[in-house]
Parts: sequence; structure tokens; C-alpha cells
Amino acid sequence: MSTPIIRFKRSSVPGKKPSVSQLPLGELALNTSDGQIFIAREVAGLGTDIVSVGSGVTFFRNNVEFAGISTFPSIFAGDINLTGVITATAFVGDGSQLTGLQPVGAAGTWNIGSVGIGTVKSVGIGTDDANASYKLYVVGDVGVTGIVSATSYEGSGSNLTGIVTSIIAGDNISVSGSTGQVTITGLANTANVVADSLQVTGITTLGVVSATSYEGDGSQLSGIVTSLVAGENISLSSSDGRVTVTGLAKTDNIVADSLVVSGISTLGAIEATGLTVNGNVSIAGTLTYEDVKNVDSIGIITARSGAVIQTGAATTALVVEGDARVTGILTIGTSSLTLDGDNNEVNVGSGLTLTSDRIDLTGIVSATSYRGDIGQTIGVTTGGRGALRNFNSLTDLETVIDALNELAENVINDFAVTNVEFTSSPTAGGSPLSVTLTITSSGNPNRYDIYWGDGTSTLNTADSTPSHTYTQPAGGSFTIEVTAKNTGGVGAGASDSKTRTAYIVVYTPDPVVAFVFYRNSSGGSSLSGNDLYVVEGQSLYLDNNTTNTSGATVDYTVNWGDGSTNDTVSSDTDDGGADASAGRLQHTWAVGTDSGTGRDTVTLTLNNHSTATPGVTPTSATLSLKVYKQTIANPNGLSTKTLSNVSSTGTSPRLAADFTDNTGGTSLSAGGSVNRVTAGTATAGPITTFAYDGDFGNLTAQVNGSSDGSVTLGSGDNSGTYTSLVVDSESDYQLLDASGSSISFANSIYAPGTKKGFKARVAKAVTGLGTGTNSMQLVHSSTGSTNTVEFVRDNLTASPTVNVGSATVTQNVAGTFRYISGIPYYNSGSPNLTLAGVTIDNLVGQCYTNQSNIVEVDDGTNQESTSSNAITNTDYTYANIDGATTMLSSGTPKANTGTSSAYAIGSLTVPITSSSVRTVSRLKVRARNVNGVSSYSSDIATNIQVHKSAQSGISEIAIAVADALGNGDYTDDGVRVFDFSSETTNTPSYTSSTNFYTNSVYGESSDPGVSGTKEATIRLGVLKYDVTDYSSGYLPAGPDRSGDTGTQYFTFAFRRKAVAGFNINITSSGIAGLWIAAPGTAIDNSSTLNGWLRSDQVYAGSGIPGGDTGNNGNGSDGCAANSGARIVASTALSGNYNMTLGTENMSNATGNVVLIRIALTSGQSVTSLSIN
Repeated sequence: MSTPIIRFKRSSVPGKKPSVSQLPLGELALNTSDGQIFIAREVAGLGTDIVSVGSGVTFFRNNVEFAGISTFPSIFAGDINLTGVITATAFVGDGSQLTGLQPVGAAGTWNIGSVGIGTVKSVGIGTDDANASYKLYVVGDVGVTGIVSATSYEGSGSNLTGIVTSIIAGDNISVSGSTGQVTITGLANTANVVADSLQVTGITTLGVVSATSYEGDGSQLSGIVTSLVAGENISLSSSDGRVTVTGLAKTDNIVADSLVVSGISTLGAIEATGLTVNGNVSIAGTLTYEDVKNVDSIGIITARSGAVIQTGAATTALVVEGDARVTGILTIGTSSLTLDGDNNEVNVGSGLTLTSDRIDLTGIVSATSYRGDIGQTIGVTTGGRGALRNFNSLTDLETVIDALNELAENVINDFAVTNVEFTSSPTAGGSPLSVTLTITSSGNPNRYDIYWGDGTSTLNTADSTPSHTYTQPAGGSFTIEVTAKNTGGVGAGASDSKTRTAYIVVYTPDPVVAFVFYRNSSGGSSLSGNDLYVVEGQSLYLDNNTTNTSGATVDYTVNWGDGSTNDTVSSDTDDGGADASAGRLQHTWAVGTDSGTGRDTVTLTLNNHSTATPGVTPTSATLSLKVYKQTIANPNGLSTKTLSNVSSTGTSPRLAADFTDNTGGTSLSAGGSVNRVTAGTATAGPITTFAYDGDFGNLTAQVNGSSDGSVTLGSGDNSGTYTSLVVDSESDYQLLDASGSSISFANSIYAPGTKKGFKARVAKAVTGLGTGTNSMQLVHSSTGSTNTVEFVRDNLTASPTVNVGSATVTQNVAGTFRYISGIPYYNSGSPNLTLAGVTIDNLVGQCYTNQSNIVEVDDGTNQESTSSNAITNTDYTYANIDGATTMLSSGTPKANTGTSSAYAIGSLTVPITSSSVRTVSRLKVRARNVNGVSSYSSDIATNIQVHKSAQSGISEIAIAVADALGNGDYTDDGVRVFDFSSETTNTPSYTSSTNFYTNSVYGESSDPGVSGTKEATIRLGVLKYDVTDYSSGYLPAGPDRSGDTGTQYFTFAFRRKAVAGFNINITSSGIAGLWIAAPGTAIDNSSTLNGWLRSDQVYAGSGIPGGDTGNNGNGSDGCAANSGARIVASTALSGNYNMTLGTENMSNATGNVVLIRIALTSGQSVTSLSIN
């Protein structure tokens, strides 16, 4: 037997008491505020209650629920929730805490008698408000079987059926809502009025008026004979309307159904259905026989006019011998031909009448032309289609022609509409039923009126496919009338209508099959979501929620989806039926019917429904039900899990040689890739999927092979931190597969509550780990261990620092220099330099970085306004930088290199750039370690001079001279001469016979020896005064010009023939002076300046320039062509300045050469120079 565990719970809330559900058996609860201890105990017959130990002993039960009948000797409880009736021999207490009770018989409010319960108070049903305004106040629906009697009713009556709620009458007809009396005022025209009481004011045209009695004197009635004025000897029978004439009665007209004449009567015209004459009849006018088929006469009938008609042979009806005259209408045959001499008419049958001025014809008249009156009626053509289809036998021709005219106008204006048809989709279905009409027609309708047959309409719509929804719950059939019209048209042909009688059939609402499952036969909550499952051997209960079956005869089938026999539900009141009285239908799933990684489909089918739309059944609903195995193998344990390594910091960390091992035997080796930590918390894991078993065993975190935190797993929540062990989460396996990965409920295989898993990790502060390698692992006492992860705690936490305070840059390979003004520049031959004396702090700790650019030597700051690199930026590996004291062990950097003191790296070879540039620049250095890259060092103060491109700007080997100057024999450029390098004056003497263009000129292959001279410098294309010491701080080392102070000179020569004048194009902020000479010409003697002419003075105007007039000079050493062409000392210069040789010419000079000498003092320079 395992050692029992007593669990404690506590609360500091005054009065707080645990419930039975909060305090299981065997646990203790302590209220530190009240000083009470609570324990749970099991009491036979009563269940579990709570015992309070403190000031006395108290028994109580919280939230006790009783269902059915329970008998207790006494109840001591806190809160009791009871459903049903409480019966007791006595109740204790004043009932002051009871609510919702009404004292019986209090103040005569309730009386209970043999016939029921009575009260004089107001009664509220469905509400807690009795509402004093009503004796009975009901909130909700009231069902009454029988007659409801009241003195008055309130409300709109909108839900009452079988009651006329609205009356539609004609114009000028009003209906009294209180008495039902109909009042007609003005002219009201209606076909029939039937009423118990009819009150009419004004003129009214009625069809048939039926009433039990009439009131009034009838003075306002028209068309009714209310008095009879007759002659003497005439009597009128009030009972049968018979008129009797006795004696001599004279009147103009007598109209009667029956006329009896006794004696002699003189009458104007007699119209009667029966006439009896006793005696002789004298007819003063014309006697007309109508519809007389036979005239019986004995003897000869003699007409007063003298005509004699006598019988002929037996086969002849009438024989007239001689002339015959008929003063009346002669009918021949059986009304087929009638001759009317008085009116000059001939009637043929009933369809043709001929007169002297017209022909009346019934039927179709065919003629080449027509004339005469059109006010006659027309015949009707039946069948077929047409634009006008509302004519009948009473329609006269004038109406027809008017209609045809209106039709023609509508056709012309494109307003005609005819042949309207429509269809509906659908035409039948359950309520609510939505239908859509498709209206077609001939012509051009733009609006439609639709009367849907249910009292609603859609008027004046432009939609030819209108929709409507019939919502009658009891269904029915509906007639639809559609009128298509064009609102621009008028009269006939502008509209047409179509009616379909009983076209739409609406049935009761379609049934909707639905059902849910419960775990109990009654009560509880329906199953849904992840709770919709069952375990083999268990039962569920189906609750049918199908709608719209009330009052119908129905039956169902249930397919449980487990291969068992289907169940049949014969009616809604059977178990599994939809009626509220029906019970739930039970089903038990047998062992071996699990659904595996899927779900079973349970189907409820409504087979038949007596009032629904035909064809709507059978209809079904389904639920997907998960069926779990009763017994299943355990999920995967911790031995199948992989613990991820700690998060690594740094760039490409590798384990350094001579590292420190804290694991007792690491599998890591020097040079290998590692995970590296420097600060924070080192965390291995968590495992990415859940591991079994979370309910049992010990889980331990091991650090460097030793336990560093553990927990005993149990049924409760074990999540938490236990030293270096962190249990991140636990999970039931219902939504996990065997590997502990999340899956959907549909694919799950474990029933909830049967298996539990956990996720965990090992986490320890880096400060608690030793510098060097470390290891972590998770171990479960029953299900095994994870892998062991190994990593490195590095003591190196900063980026490196580069020190160049003692660094030197020296020339390693010179290559071939380019010399300009005696200054050497790196040019060709792959020159390179040597960098030495660099030291680096924090280069390697327990780890090094696996990169190839551990040290970078890059171009630094450009000097003298240049911008190109003087060197090729170069990266160096650990092997490249290895110093006199090696930092490598078999090629692997050693641990802690540069951590305690700066490491002196070896000398580095730095290549000069191979690009075609002209520049002066310096070097800078930076380094990398696993933490990052250092800042650049300051520039190493050695100027690297590179001139791989050709000279540009002012070139001392090619001062630009215009090709067009002279006669074309020479087109070359000027060159700088070194002949006057030892001279210190502005106008040194020269030998006239020397060809200075070729005698001693500057070149790029060597230094002519400028140090110690007054030669100015061309530096990077600029002529400048220069006292720089190029022998120190510059590579390549050059001349020391620091002592060459005072005025410096730049002398160059150019050659041309047939030139007596030229322009000097110069740009400068100011020079000390400029002189020209033409050695070998007369100017050598005419000049007072050793043959030199001054550019700052104007030529004298004629002759050979020169101040020595005794040697043919013109009296002035000036050579400026005019005052504006003068080049004045210390004055900004820009542009062309014209110089002249007077009457002399370069053709007379030695070698056709002219010399130009420029003087510069400190700070002066020339940025451009050419001859044109």
C-alpha cells in the first residue's frame, strides 16, 4: 500500500466554507480568519457532508440537490436547492428569508373552495407583476378552448382569423365600424348592394337591391310607377296587375300583361301578352301581327283597300291573282326575307338589313370600298394572337377604329405592349416559398404591375423578373395577374395583362430534420464539439428536434453508423419522435465498433410527411460521432522525444582548442560547430510533442549528468518549475495522437480522461553554469529519457578591439614607380606593403567564429582631396594573422586568445590597388570574433601614393599647345625643362644656341634631383609651391623638399614655326610672375633681362621688344599685346593672355623654341596651363 497523501486547502476570507465538491474525502480545509477546520465525511443514507471543527461542531451541506422523494430525520445545511415539493411535520424559523410566497387567505385575498381558487386581487401569470390595471394579466400566449366573453376587446386583432378586418367599397360609400351601416353619398355605382339596412342620400345607380323591408315614401326613386292615371271605365288589379276596361274606355296607350275588354273600346295602340275581346273589334289603324305562324280564317279575308286574297291550289300557301299591295311588312319564308314597304327595308335573315341609304350587316363584310355610318357593332374573331384582344359583339366600329388609332400611335412611338406571358420558378413548395417570375411580352414595356394573389402587389416595377415570398404557414393556392405597360403610351395597345388562376401552390413549411445526443435518458446537456463521443460498451440517447411536423403523420428511420440494425420511429410520440412528449431513443455501442481515426455517421431520416411539399421526403440529418476503443495501448513515452538544444548566440561559433569541459566527458570536439550561450537562461527544449505518462512516475532534469530538479507526477496539474526542471504544460490525450502531436477530434483515438501527457524543458541561469561545455537531459522514471544536449558557455562577451598605436606600414614590393616632379608613386609591377605591430583584444574565448575575414585591412582616409583607394581591401584568416606566439593548435584557434591581454598578430601583406587611379590615402584595420566586428582603427599615419593613370590636369611631360599654332611643322606639346634647376632668379642667363626642348627635360622614370632646388612641384595635376618632406610618412618615400624655401619656378619649352605671338591660357589665384624668352633671336640682345621679356608690361608697339635700344630694342621689355593681356603678379588669373615677339618670330629661335618661366611663392598654385 502506498503512503496516503493528505492535501490541505486554505482560505483567509471570513465566513468562507468549502462545498462538498471543493473538499473531497480525505482532504482538510482551514479558514485562517475564522479559525475553523473543515473535513468531509460520508454519512449513510445522506451522502457526503462537511464537518466544521472550531467553536462547537457544525454539520452542513452546500448546494444539496434532491430529485424524487427523500426522507431525512433532520436536515442541517447551508444552501439547499430543491426541485419538487417539500413535505415536513414541521418547519423551523420565521421564514423571513423565503421569497416568492403569498400567504393563503391573508386579508381575504385567496379562497379555496370546492369549485376552485378565488381571489379579489389582481392575478399575474407569466410575470411577477400582478398589474393593478387588470384583474387577470397574462404575459405570453393564452390557449382557450371554448367561448371567450367580454364587454370589450382591446388590440389590433391582427392575429384573429375568420373576422372581416377591412371592407373595400366603391367611391362615395362609407361603412360604420360600430354598427356596420353602409352610407352612400353622392353618385355611387355598384353592381349589387346587399345589406340589412341601406341608407342612401343623393343619386345612386344600383344593380339589384335585396332587402327584407324598405323604408321611406320612395319619392327619390326613379323608374318606378307609383301612381296610375287611366281613362273612364278602366280598373287596375293591385294584386295581379290586370287592367279591366268596361264600357267605352278611351286612352292613348295601354301596356298590360293582361287586358280584358267588355263592350266597345277605342284604343290607340295595344301592347299585351294576352288579349281577349268579346264582341266586335274595330281597328282604325294598322293591325300588326308579330311572330304569327298561322292565321285561321273561314271564308274570304278582305282588306279594306279592296285587295282580295283567296286560296289557290292545295300545294300553295298563298296565291294572289292580280296586283297585290301590302300596307305593312311582308314576311316571306320563316323570317328569312321581310319586305317593309313603309320603311323601305328588306331584311334577309337576322344578319342583313337593306334600306335606301344603308346596309346593316352582322358578320364579316367584304367589299372593295365602304361608305356611311360607322356607329354599328362588329363581330368577334376568336382564337389566335393580336395586339388588341378585348373586343366583343357589342363593340361598335367607331370604338374599334379609335382603338386601332391608339394602337397605331403607340406602335409608332414604340410604346405598344401585347402578348404578355409569364412563368414562375418554382410554382409549388413549402411555406415560406420564394418565387421568381419571368415576364415576356411583345412590344416595349417599361413597367409591370403584379398582383400576387395573397393580398400583396408589386406595382410599377421595371423588373421583368420580380420575386415574392409566400409566408402563409397553412399554405394555399394563389392566382397571379401580371400587367405589362409602357408609361409613355396612352389608350389601347399601351398595356396588356395575363392572369394565371391558382398558379402558385404553397404547402406547409418544409420539415427540417435535426437531432442531438445525450448521455442520459432525461436531463443533462446535449453533446457537441469534442464531447460528441461514446466509448464501446456505453449508451447514448437520441433526442429528435425535427421541426414543422406538428399535426402531420410522420415516421423516421435511425441508422446508427455502427453496422447495427436500423431503428424505426413510427410517430412523433414514440421514443425518438419529435413531439415534446416523446422520450429519447437509446442505443448501445458494442465492443469492436470503434471508429478508429475517423467518425461514424449517425443518420436520422424522415421518411414520410403528410402535409409537406410532395417530394420533400425522405429527408435526413446526420451527426458525426466518435466511437472510442474500450482498451487501447499507451502513447509514446519520453524515450521517443528529442530535447532541442539551447538557443545559440554569436556568429558561426566553433569550439576552440583547449576548451574547458564541465560534462565529465563531452562528445564535442575542438573545431566543431556548437551552440553557445553567454548570458540569460540556457534552455534545452521544451520537447515539441507531449510525452506519456503525465499521471505517474518521477520526472527529472539533469545538468552535466546530475539531477537539478524533479517532480513526482500525479493526477493533478503538475505544471510548474522545479529548480532547472520546467513542466510547461499537460494535456489529456483526447486531441493527441500516439506521438503526442495535436490532431483533430475527428481523428482522435483516446477517450478523454484515460491518458495524460506532458511537455517539459531544462532551464538554468547561465551564471550557474561553468565556462566551457555543459549538458542537459530530461529523465522519466518509467518511460525513459530524452537525448542529451551539449553546448558551450563562453566567457567572451564583447566584440574585439584593434590597436594600431605601434603599427607600421613599410614597402614590401616596390614595383615600378611613376615620377612626377621627382616624387615617386606606385604604378606597376604588383607593388605591396607590409603592415606590422597590430594587436587585438578579445579575439577568441571558448569559441571562435568560423569566418574568413577575421581581420580586414581597408583603405582609410583619402589625402589631398583624392577619392580613390590606394590599396586593395583585403581579408585575413586566423592562419594569416597567426603571430610569433601562435594562436593555433593544429590549425584551430586556441581558447582565450586575447582575453587576458592583447594578442599581437603577425605581419600582413597589403596589396596596392590594381585600378587605374591617381590618389593618396591611408590604411585602417578592424577585426571579428564570435560576438561581432570591431570598429575600424584610426588611420595609420602613412600616406600611400598611387599614380597608375596617365598624368592629367597640368602634365610636366605634355603641357598642352594648340596644334593650329604655327605653320604645322610642329604639333607637339610643351615639356618642362630642368636646365634652370640651380637658378634662383627670375630671369637667369642662358646659352642662346641651346635647344631647350630637348636638352634637359623632366621624365616619369626617375627623379631628376629636385631636392635642394627651386623647382616647383606638379602634384596631382596642379602646379604648386611645395616644401613637403616626402621622405618620411609617405610611401614610396620621395624627396625632402622641406628646405627648398623661397621663390620656386616652373620653366617649360614649346616649339613652333612662323609664330610671332601666342596666347597663354592660365588659371590661378595669383603667381609671383611670368617671363618668356626666344633663345637665338635678336631678343637675346635687345632685352635688358638676359633675353627675357616681361608679361606684366605692354609691348611698346613696334619693332623688336627689348629695353636695350642700343641693340635694336624698342625701349620696353614688355611683351603683353595690350594692357588687358598683362599677367600681373599676385593677381587672379583666368583665361587667355596674348603675348607678342614684335617683329621677331619663333622661326628665328634656336630649335624654334620659346621658354616660359613661372615664379611661385608660398601658397601659390596654378590649376590649368596651356598655349593656344
